[in-house]
Amino acid sequence: MGELFGTDGIRGVVGEGLTSRTAFALGNAAARARQGTRIVLGRDTRASSDMLALAFAAGALAGGGNVLDGGVLPTAAVSYFVLKKEADFGVVVSASHNPARYNGLKVFGPDGRKAGEKAERRLEKYMGEYAFAGPLSMGRYLPFSGREEYIKSLVSCGRPLHGKKFVLDCANGAAGKVAPAVFERLGAKVIAACTGEGGADINEGCGALHPEKLRRLTLAAGADAGFAYDGDADRLIACDEKGNIVDGDRILCIFAAAMEKAGKLSGRTVVGTAHTNTGAELYLKKMGVGLIRTDIGDKYVAEAMQKSGAALGGEQSGHIILAEYAVTGDGILSSVKLAGLIAEKKLSRLAGEIRLLPQVNACVRVKDKVRLLGDEHLRAVIDRAAEGVGRLVVRASGTEPAVRIFAEAKTKRAARAAVERVRAEIAAREG
Repeated sequence: MGELFGTDGIRGVVGEGLTSRTAFALGNAAARARQGTRIVLGRDTRASSDMLALAFAAGALAGGGNVLDGGVLPTAAVSYFVLKKEADFGVVVSASHNPARYNGLKVFGPDGRKAGEKAERRLEKYMGEYAFAGPLSMGRYLPFSGREEYIKSLVSCGRPLHGKKFVLDCANGAAGKVAPAVFERLGAKVIAACTGEGGADINEGCGALHPEKLRRLTLAAGADAGFAYDGDADRLIACDEKGNIVDGDRILCIFAAAMEKAGKLSGRTVVGTAHTNTGAELYLKKMGVGLIRTDIGDKYVAEAMQKSGAALGGEQSGHIILAEYAVTGDGILSSVKLAGLIAEKKLSRLAGEIRLLPQVNACVRVKDKVRLLGDEHLRAVIDRAAEGVGRLVVRASGTEPAVRIFAEAKTKRAARAAVERVRAEIAAREG
């Protein structure tokens, strides 16, 4: 990870950590990949996304690159069009699940996967060394309408859903014009919520980070299930017909069971992360399926899948990668495939078979996360707190100036105590 790039691209508060100058520099750096670089550009609905997208495009064009701008698109759609249009890069202007004041720049390589650390370091180097093409060799800005094609591609991955009812919480983000259309074309009755494009309320009290809204809507509608996405629609959190929230770990296990039964789970292996619940790991083990754990971040999951040949991977947060259909996490695709399984068996039954251990998470904003986590006294506190739980993970956030604390134990009380002990120590040091 470089100075600018975190676990999911460049991210920050617009006008502070992230400016039009940053976007211009990244566009200019991407244009140096080769003569006539082709870049697919997409964005979510944030108020700042147009400004950053156009600044990025200006940098790329000034450097001789060509920008194919798809407008508001889910992150996975940009990955899809990178492959379809044989582009050198894909860039998504989005801060994913973060509040509206944040934004970000996610970079994809020519294989449709998120750029690796080597590519990120190269881009960072070029971002400090502007290069400008001559007046007759500057790039072209080429808007394209890809939403309909992407909707059709998702429909082709699904099965008929006639007689089924689903609530879709689109987080006032990129899913708003895509997910409802996909489910309607598959024959389902759709109750679509939070489909606004105003940009100021993206992820605000809705979407994958606020499943309580999804629960209320699903129960009120008497729906077969509810699906919630985040701002750029690469996450999925579900709700069963009884109002129980189904997170990424359970969704991963449900897909693993279905794929194993169909003989599609290559290597009988699934990729998860350090946060993947031990209960999920035990569930997989009972089926004879192994779990590979990676660092937090769906790009690390994707890398491990590519190396191991695994057909399935995902995160507790709802990033699910189904290698048969896509090379990156796609919340809408995941919901389409999960709905297909729900057509045969209620989600409460599919998810109820998976017993998870209690976990507690906390996020503490700090001034210098790297310096803090290098403190020997804090490490000693963390080691002592870890003695009372099954697993304790304290790490620097890859997307915010914060430290994330995760604990898993046999009881919620033990997990909460461990997290609070570490959180209190960090708070005392931040003073």
